[in-house]
Amino acid sequence: MKINPISSATVNKALYEKNKVKDDSFQKAFEKVKELKDDKKLMDACKQFETVFVNMMMKNMRNTIHEDGIIKKSHGREIFEGMLDEKLAEESSKGQGIGLAKSMYKQMAKYKK
Repeated sequence: MKINPISSATVNKALYEKNKVKDDSFQKAFEKVKELKDDKKLMDACKQFETVFVNMMMKNMRNTIHEDGIIKKSHGREIFEGMLDEKLAEESSKGQGIGLAKSMYKQMAKYKK
């Protein structure tokens, strides 16, 4: 009987560490937003954050898909999927987006005065 040394807990921890964002990065971003006095720049920053958020969400959603398909996983496919997720995130945050940028703008606008 052969025991697999890689458990699902180990894989989940590795994925968590790979995708983890440093806690202080949000604090630094918030400090920069407080310095912005221009409404357009503030909205642009909120839209950029929404783009990053949607990209991370799509990347993590893609990680939940079981890989037993017709097309084998390759380095080229991973690069293509990463670029596709990034472009879809950019396009989804244009216009109304998912509403995160608008909500963030309302919250941040209180602190810029």
